Amino acid sequence: MRYVYRALRRCSPLQKWRGLETLTTDILKRPRDDKERVVILGSGWGGYTVSRKLSPREFSPVVISPRSYFVFTPLLTDTAGGDLDFSHIVEPVRHPTIRVGFIQAAARAIDLDRKMVLCEPTIVKSGVTLTHTEEDEGGSGVADKWESSETFEIPYDKLIIAVGAISRTFKTPGVKDNAIFFRDIGDSRRVRRRVRECFELAILPTTSDELRKHLLHFAIVGAGPTGTELAAALRDFIATDLITLYPALDGLVRISLYDVAPKVLSMFDESLSRYAQETMKKEGIDVRTSHHIEDLRWGAPGTKPPYEKDPRSCLTLRTKEEGEVGVGMCVWVTGNAMNELITHSLRGVEVFPTKSAIMKDKTGPKGASQRSWAYKKAPKTGALLVDGHLRVQLEDETGNTAVLQDVFALGDNAMLEHASPPATAQVTAQEAKWLSARLNHGDLEKSPPFSFRNMGTLAYIGNERALMQLPNEEGGYLPHKLTGRAAWLVWNSAYLTMTISWRNKLRVAFRWMLNRLFGRDISRY
Repeated sequence: MRYVYRALRRCSPLQKWRGLETLTTDILKRPRDDKERVVILGSGWGGYTVSRKLSPREFSPVVISPRSYFVFTPLLTDTAGGDLDFSHIVEPVRHPTIRVGFIQAAARAIDLDRKMVLCEPTIVKSGVTLTHTEEDEGGSGVADKWESSETFEIPYDKLIIAVGAISRTFKTPGVKDNAIFFRDIGDSRRVRRRVRECFELAILPTTSDELRKHLLHFAIVGAGPTGTELAAALRDFIATDLITLYPALDGLVRISLYDVAPKVLSMFDESLSRYAQETMKKEGIDVRTSHHIEDLRWGAPGTKPPYEKDPRSCLTLRTKEEGEVGVGMCVWVTGNAMNELITHSLRGVEVFPTKSAIMKDKTGPKGASQRSWAYKKAPKTGALLVDGHLRVQLEDETGNTAVLQDVFALGDNAMLEHASPPATAQVTAQEAKWLSARLNHGDLEKSPPFSFRNMGTLAYIGNERALMQLPNEEGGYLPHKLTGRAAWLVWNSAYLTMTISWRNKLRVAFRWMLNRLFGRDISRY
C-alpha cells in the first residue's frame, strides 16, 4: 500500500500546485510569502477572467462566490433549447493546475479600514445565486434554519468587486414568486423542464381544450438579446423536435415575446431590428412590443382567488394592452438591478480608510476621518461609480471624492464615471483583462484610463438566422451589417472560439454536429 500511495502522489496533478494544502487550511490568514492577496468577489465574466489572468508569481488570488463555476452565458439559451448539455458551458473555478483559491460563500459586508470581507457560506443553500431583486418584498425572505451559517472574515490586500447584477422585476406583482428568471444553469434547466411538462400536461386526455391552449403558450418578457435568443431557441426546439413527438399538438403552440419598448433588440440599428422582428414573426413568434406587464399569477384567466401555485395548471399574465392571457410558462429577462451587497451593505462607511484612500484633488486625507463618507454610486442604477482605472470611490456630504487605491469594481455592478459602456459580457471581459494586465505590470497609475473597444454585436433570431452589427470604423474590410445564414455562421464561429476551455470547445462543436445528424437529445431533463 505504501508504494501504491507514492505512485498516486507522483501521478496526481495536484502536485503541480505547490502548497495546495496550506492554501486550503490557511486561507483565513494572510499569505506567508510576499505575494499580495487579491480577493475577487464573484465568478462571472469579471471575477473568473481576473482570477485566470493575474500572475501567480505576483499575487495570491482568492475567489469568493456563491457558485463554484463560471457560465458561458452567450450559449445559455442553447442549453434551454436542447442544443447543448448544461455541462458544455460551465467551467469550474477550482482547477488542479491553476493557483487560485476558492471559497463558496456570499460576501455580506466589507470593512475598508481593516481590509476584511465578511462572508457567509452558501454550500447548502437551496439556491446558490440570487436571480431577482427583493425590492418589492421589503428585504430577504424567510429562510430555512439550515441555510443560515456562521460568518467569517477574509483579509485582502487588493479587492475586486465583480458580483454582477440580478433581474429587475420593476415591482410587478407576482413576478418574483411565479416567473422563471434566466441568468444561471439552474434557470435554464427549469425552462427546459417546464416546456416538457407543459407538453405532457397538454397531451393528457383529461385536459380541456382551453387549458391545453394556455399550457402551450410560452411567454418571454424582455426583447433584448437574451429574450430574443431564448424565444428563437425555444421555437427551433419545439418546431423541429417536440412537435414530431406530439403531432396531436401541432398548431396549438404559441411563443410570445413581450417588451415595453416599441421594438426588439433596441441596441441594434433600426434596419436590423426591423429585420429581426419581421423574421421572428414569419417563424411563428408573436412579438408584442409596447406592452406593459401588470401582474402574473397562477390559475387560468377569469378564475377567482385564492391563487395558489399549481404546476399542473397554467398561469395568467395580465397586460395593460390586452388584459388577461393564459400561459404555461413566463420567463422574465428584463433589465438589471444591483444585488444585496451593493444596495444594502455598501452604503455608508463607518471608518474612513486613511491608508488606502486618496482625495481626488490630491490634497490628501487630512480631516477626512471627521466627515461622513459613503460609496459613490450612479444615481439611476445604484451601481458603484468607478474612475477610469476601475477604482471604487467614496464621497462625503459636501461632494468631495476619495479614490480607493486597493478596491476595484467591474462588470454589471460598476459604472465608469465618464463614458460608461453598456452592461454586457464583452465589456466586463475587457475590463477584467485590462485590470489584470495593469496589476501584473504594476503600471496602473501610469497607464491611460480603460477604454472599451466594441467588437460588434450578435443575436440569434431562429431557424439558422442571426444578426451581426460591427462598429462604423473607416477602412474596415468587413461589412458593418450582416443578416441571415451568413450572420448565423459568424455567430457560431464567434461563440465557439470564445468558449473558455479546449474541452468545452470540442464538446460544443461535436454536439452541434450530432444535432445536425441525429436531432436534439430531448431526454436529458
